[in-house]
Amino acid sequence: MIKTTLCLSLAAASIALAQAPIPTNAPAAPKTISIQEMLVIGQSGMRLHSLAMITQGKLKGEVDERFLPGFKACSEDTATPVRSVSARLIGQHLVAGKENPNPEAIALLMKLARDESADVRYSAVYHGLTQIKNKSDETIELLVKVAADNREQGLYDRIIESLEDHQGKVVQILDKNLAEGSCVAFYEIYKDLTGKEPADIDKYLNMPSSRPCIFIFKGKGNDSEAFKAELEIVLKSQGIANPDLFVSGVSANYVLLLKTHLTKERILVEKMFADHDRFEITQNIWLTPELEIQIDAMRQKKNQSPALL
Repeated sequence: MIKTTLCLSLAAASIALAQAPIPTNAPAAPKTISIQEMLVIGQSGMRLHSLAMITQGKLKGEVDERFLPGFKACSEDTATPVRSVSARLIGQHLVAGKENPNPEAIALLMKLARDESADVRYSAVYHGLTQIKNKSDETIELLVKVAADNREQGLYDRIIESLEDHQGKVVQILDKNLAEGSCVAFYEIYKDLTGKEPADIDKYLNMPSSRPCIFIFKGKGNDSEAFKAELEIVLKSQGIANPDLFVSGVSANYVLLLKTHLTKERILVEKMFADHDRFEITQNIWLTPELEIQIDAMRQKKNQSPALL
């Protein structure tokens, strides 16, 4: 009896040993890190890679509030592309089309809209703050300031469009800045943002513009220099003594570019050629520093090699 019991015990032990996992010295599989975690703890390069995956639609699932801790960490990253892409993604996924965007997402965009980098500010405003349907007074005030400081055409037009439903508050902000003697920039954007002139405009007329304005005239005829001379005569007859006027383009595909520097000259040109029989303005834009560099380079190239332009 004792022998039988002993045999059964040894058999049970053998079965248990056979079923036990075989010991191994192989290392455990590494823990998988989610994109959300990578945005929080990763270095700039890995964060940018993770953001690129989101941008390219390679992420499984929706980008929602779960990503806010990661976007917050990215907003403080020293790499400008990380902050810029984060601002764009916050706007696209957490703000655009939302009736009541997450307040933390809006706070991040407000912060990034004041970033030291122009690219980051652009992304935060263009893709984010302008997309908020029900804007706070603080957001409206910031957008008005950006419009005054930055006239990049795409961004400027986007801000104007986004403030159409907030005209009352926009007028209050602009009037307040003008009453406090702020720079001429607030006068320059007043009509674009409100559709009307401010109450007192005379004091701004003789001021230099906050930045030059470019008027583009459609070319007529094959002789660009003759057409330019004709326009110069008209401008001088109206009191613009030394028109900053130059030709861009070749043969019949040329335009004339007129750069104004004084507020009164800009207004004069706008009114004089609003419906002119001979000279047609196809576009007028504020010069950003980047655009002015491009135009100056183009003029230098023309002076060096007239046949190329």
